[in-house]
Amino acid sequence: MDFAGGQQSHGMPSESDMMHQVKAELATAYAQEFYNTVRHKCFKACVTSPSSSLSSSERTCLERCVDRYVEATQVVSQSAIKALQGHS
Repeated sequence: MDFAGGQQSHGMPSESDMMHQVKAELATAYAQEFYNTVRHKCFKACVTSPSSSLSSSERTCLERCVDRYVEATQVVSQSAIKALQGHS
């Protein structure tokens, strides 16, 4: 058996499988963190008097706030990707 060749041995996950799992776990953690941050910051900014329902102005504020965070995240992500591609 060629251990240096990267073949799996006795049910051990391959390096590729492990990297895929790590990437999936990081993506899940990132999404959860993003959700928690947006939820906390937008709620704090938009809902001044919590009650059992949202007013139309609170709903509009929350929608705009979330949209801004999504747009900002996309801009930052695109910039980071361009920077990384520039160093390749």
